[in-house]
Amino acid sequence: MKSFSKLTLLALLAFSSTLFFSCTREPSDSVDQDKIYTEYELFYNGNEDKTYARATFKFSNALGTKLELADGAEVSFGTDVLSWKPGLAYYEKEYVGFVDSGQFTYVDLDGNTFQNDVLLREIGYPVNLDTVSRDSAFDLVWTGSALAADEDVTVTVNGVLEGDAQIFYTNSETATSIILDRDKLGQLGQGSSTFWMDRRSYAPHVGTSAGGFVVGRFRAVNASPYLD
Repeated sequence: MKSFSKLTLLALLAFSSTLFFSCTREPSDSVDQDKIYTEYELFYNGNEDKTYARATFKFSNALGTKLELADGAEVSFGTDVLSWKPGLAYYEKEYVGFVDSGQFTYVDLDGNTFQNDVLLREIGYPVNLDTVSRDSAFDLVWTGSALAADEDVTVTVNGVLEGDAQIFYTNSETATSIILDRDKLGQLGQGSSTFWMDRRSYAPHVGTSAGGFVVGRFRAVNASPYLD
């Protein structure tokens, strides 16, 4: 795994996991503006046919306290100012359909402006994905371009048994498929399943000395092959 992808993936997982817990937050005028860690995500969910532009601000690092921007600071995507979501403690704007790219702009209380570009690359399942054997490894060839540098693909499979979900991952440059290994497939129950597939494209981050990340995430419409 490339070091950049590892760092950004860990940050993204931290970003995602906080969505399911109560959020402690502070106003951004209570901290040094150069210590604000920034996370930007452009996420297309094919199951909803919606795109979400999201920005999260934290004190010092990925695990820091979430921050609500004080008056005088602002974050936007393109020409749209993002709205604060108090229940989740991040900023968001929803769009109908697929938005493949754009630019986040953050202006802090010191008058500094940070601009970060983001893009999405599409991915999908083959049309003949009807049955997957649990007795051997399966090479899932996706539709869409090969992985570029600083991209990865995650496939999560949920079977009929309670708590049997399995996660498969690749970030191999030029890959056009992901191998679902036999050991994990064998832990899934026989029957119907649900496949979630996300493609993440990481971009260079422009921000304060605290750091951050920029990611575009494309989720294909779920597949439901039979696990034999």
